[in-house]
Amino acid sequence: MKFLIVLRGGAVAAILASLLIPQIHAQTQAAMNAQARAEFQQADAELNKTYQAVLKKLPDAESKQQLKATQRAWIASRDTEAAHATKEAEGGSMTATLRYKTMTDLTRKRTPELKAMIDKGTASGRQTEAPESANKQASSVSQAEPSPRPTPESISPDRKWKYIGGDTPKLVEAATNEVALEFSCSLGGSDFSAPLWAPDSKRFALSCSGGKGDETSVYQLRDNRWAEPDEAIGNGDEIFEQAGKILERQANKRGLRKGTFLHMNRWTVVADHWVDPSTLVVYASLLETVHRNNGEFVGPSFGTDLLLTLKFDAGGNWKIVKTHQMLEKEVKQREKEQ
Repeated sequence: MKFLIVLRGGAVAAILASLLIPQIHAQTQAAMNAQARAEFQQADAELNKTYQAVLKKLPDAESKQQLKATQRAWIASRDTEAAHATKEAEGGSMTATLRYKTMTDLTRKRTPELKAMIDKGTASGRQTEAPESANKQASSVSQAEPSPRPTPESISPDRKWKYIGGDTPKLVEAATNEVALEFSCSLGGSDFSAPLWAPDSKRFALSCSGGKGDETSVYQLRDNRWAEPDEAIGNGDEIFEQAGKILERQANKRGLRKGTFLHMNRWTVVADHWVDPSTLVVYASLLETVHRNNGEFVGPSFGTDLLLTLKFDAGGNWKIVKTHQMLEKEVKQREKEQ
C-alpha cells in the first residue's frame, strides 16, 4: 500500500526554511570571520604605518632598537592575550571571529600609544613586556658563545666609502660624494642601520626594518664597483629552514593535532659581526603561532634565536658553516647591548 502525503504551501515553506537555516548560518559565520579578519588587517596596517613614523622620528640607533624590542614584546603579548580570549570557544565556528576581534581591539589601542610617542618625540611610554612563557619558548638549548660585536660605522675601515642615511639612504665615495649605491627596503620600511663593514672594506652588511622584523643584505666590491645581492640573506631557504625545523620539533613535542600549521609572527635576520673578510656571523630570530588551515588561531607560540656563521666565496655566494642556538640569557644580554 502506498501513502501520498500532501502538504499545503505554508508547511512546505516551513520545511524548506528548516533545511536552509544551517546553510545560511554557515555562510553568515564565514562572512563574519572574513569581516573580522579584514578589520584586523586594516588596524594592523595603520599600526605598522605609525610604527614606521615613530622610528623615523627617533634621534639615535639606541632609541630605535629600544622601540623595536618593545614592539616585538607587545606583539607577542597581544597574540597570547588573543589566544586566551578564544580558549573557551576553541573548535567552534566563532573562534576566528573572537580572535581577530581581540587582536583588532588591542591593535587599535596600541596605535594611539605610538602616535603619542611621535608627539613627544621620544620612544618612551608604556613598555609592554612579553609573557615569560613566550620568552622561554623563544630561547634555545645550547651553551653561550660570547663574541665581540663591533658597532656599525658609516665610514668604511679604509675611509674610501661613506654611508648616508635619511629618506633615500645611499653609499657614496668619501672623497667625491659620488653615489655608488642607493638602497631600498623590501619590507616596506626605510629604517636602515649603518653598515657593518668587513675588515678589508670589500664587503658590508646592511639591515632594514619592517613590521614583522629585520632583513639583511650583504654587498660586495668587485672591480671597484659595488655589486647588489640577488636577495636578502633571510629571504633564502637555508637559514629559514634551519629555524623552521627547530620550531617543528617544538610543535611535535607539544603533540599538535593534525590540520594545524605555523603562522609567522616575526622573522628577523641581522648581521652580528665579521670574523674575517669572508666570514660573517648573523643573528636570526623566528616566532610563529599555530593556526588551523582555515586561518583560525589556536595557539601556542614557538620561537628560536640563532647565531649562524656564513662563509662567502669570491662570487658572493655563501653557506652556513656553523649554527648556534642561543640561551634565553644570551638573548636578553644581546638586547641590552643593542
